[in-house]
Amino acid sequence: MTKSRITVLISGSGSNLQALIDAQSEGKLGNAEIVSVISSSKKAYGLTRAAAANIPTKVQSLYPYTRDIPQDNKEKRAEARVRFEKDLAELVLSDEPDLVVCAGWLLILGPEFLSRTNTVPIINLHPALPGAFDGTTHAIEMAWKKAEDEGKPLKAGCMVHYVIEEVDRGEPLLIKELEIIPGKETLEEYEKRVHEAEHVAIVEATAAALSKK
Repeated sequence: MTKSRITVLISGSGSNLQALIDAQSEGKLGNAEIVSVISSSKKAYGLTRAAAANIPTKVQSLYPYTRDIPQDNKEKRAEARVRFEKDLAELVLSDEPDLVVCAGWLLILGPEFLSRTNTVPIINLHPALPGAFDGTTHAIEMAWKKAEDEGKPLKAGCMVHYVIEEVDRGEPLLIKELEIIPGKETLEEYEKRVHEAEHVAIVEATAAALSKK
């Protein structure tokens, strides 16, 4: 049987990537194989994790595209972003993936990228429930703070969803609910709970997305 090919996009420590690497070695991803890891940062520790698992890595950073363009030159920066997305799409498609998994990828995948990769399902891990705290990297902190400010329990958690142009608005593939009770835990403790749930969710959702193909 031909193995399903997975490309993973990361930006940071790669703890969710590690969960996928471990799941692959334990047979939890069926016949699937992580064939490539692409990072938006050359300093991402996730690159070290991938190398340790003998997975090929690439770096596709936005910075070289925009570093010489002033912040206030919106038009030129938008053009640079399009070039970045076009090159990222080519990089991803060169892996011939059956699935792309955004596991802590911090850049928005815009219309240029999505139009070029529309034959490949893309899923993203987001540390909030559907419709809550879309498009922010501070969703965990915002959920905890909302519960504390309102002084009543809040249903929060994380989800894995299909990527569409509207940020964090794609169809949810898997949801993990967590309840925040004001005064019961620190932000750091809640954050730890979310990350633990994410590590389970990313594996279950990847397997589920592959089974739908």
